[in-house]
Amino acid sequence: MAYRRFSSLRARLLAVASLVMLMFTAVTVGVLDNAFERAAQNSVREQLSAQLYALLTAAELDLAGAIYFPERLAEPRFSVAASGLYAFVYDVDGTLVWRSASALTAAAPRAATLPVGTNSFALESDARQTPLFVLRFGVAWEADGGVEAFTFVVAEDLARYHAQVGAFRRNLYFWGVLGIAFLLALQLSILHWAMRPLRAVAREIGKVEAGRQRLIEGVYPSEIAGLTRNINRLIDSSQQALDRYRNSLGDLAHSLKTPLAVLRGLCDEDTGADAVKITLREQTRRMGDIVDHQLKRASSSGGASGGWSVVREVVDRLVSTLRKVYADRGLSFTVDVAADIRVPMDSADLMEILGNVMDNACKWGRERVEVRAETETGQIVIQVIDDGPGVGPDRVREVLRRGVRADEQMAGQGIGLAVVRDVLESYHGSVDIDSAPSGGARVLLRIPSPSGVDG
Repeated sequence: MAYRRFSSLRARLLAVASLVMLMFTAVTVGVLDNAFERAAQNSVREQLSAQLYALLTAAELDLAGAIYFPERLAEPRFSVAASGLYAFVYDVDGTLVWRSASALTAAAPRAATLPVGTNSFALESDARQTPLFVLRFGVAWEADGGVEAFTFVVAEDLARYHAQVGAFRRNLYFWGVLGIAFLLALQLSILHWAMRPLRAVAREIGKVEAGRQRLIEGVYPSEIAGLTRNINRLIDSSQQALDRYRNSLGDLAHSLKTPLAVLRGLCDEDTGADAVKITLREQTRRMGDIVDHQLKRASSSGGASGGWSVVREVVDRLVSTLRKVYADRGLSFTVDVAADIRVPMDSADLMEILGNVMDNACKWGRERVEVRAETETGQIVIQVIDDGPGVGPDRVREVLRRGVRADEQMAGQGIGLAVVRDVLESYHGSVDIDSAPSGGARVLLRIPSPSGVDG
């Protein structure tokens, strides 16, 4: 339940920040309140000191050595009963010798005499347990009979102090609550602003899911830029896997076309049963090999497999098959490939690329298809030449793209040359198309070879 309550990152940040802010505010309020209380008590002491010095100024001794004061003192509250401000004078024995008119009905603080020239300030309670701020000061007068010592006492109840502290606390709490509310609102605004990149990422991911865009395209802060990069890599990887399986299905279908064409040709030929069996066995085996090979390529991410293949053997098998497929065309095949030329390529891959290229040559050639192979430094170059209309230089790159055909009127899916390019690239090879001397197309297949000739 707690996890669900704080499953939102924004709620977690808000909760933690609010808790920290409340703790800081509570500590600040406590410190300010304590500081104000001390300041208020110091203010009371200073005021009582001023009242006490005023009393000292007004005090006189009579001839008998008794202390007396004028009827009207400088501080009016000393003359008003129960005003909250009281004055007392004690002799050296602690006997109360004078009290102000305001203290006539009040209980006097405890008797305490002080040495001359010393003072004390304390919060005390009188005999009625009424709390008072009490300031004492020890003084001495020179009289005819000698020196008279007295302790002057000024006391004040806590009514004014409490009123002052209460007013301060009300203001402190009011502005504290108002400040917390303001900071919470500011914090919400900051969180809303800080979470904007995450909301933007969520919207972009939604668009990717809906198919409105392919990747996360926005520019984001460094804290989440790594996340968006990783998400884009994951999307790319998933898309590449999907494309690879789609392409493998297309390649499989395309690779099965030639064997199926051979089988269809059997239906139209007057061939003996033994020849039909041989052809069926050969083509069904080839179809099985094609299916196994395409499944292996799909599961291995299209990577190159090991092994060496003899080019002449693959070419001869393809010529035999294509003669049957295009028997009605009367095409002539010329093979100029040495028997010892081998390439570092799986035989099924070599069969696939040569089969696609030679099949295209048969489609477009008028009378002749030629296959050559030669060695160059670090590579084997295989040429497939036809005497058809050829491919213009401006269309070479286009026809190598998947789904593009040189002639939209010609039957096919436009993936044969794309398959050739993909397979060769998995072996770090390449495919080029230019014009043959006869005017047709010449397809050059370049396959890297460590030794250049033999494996």
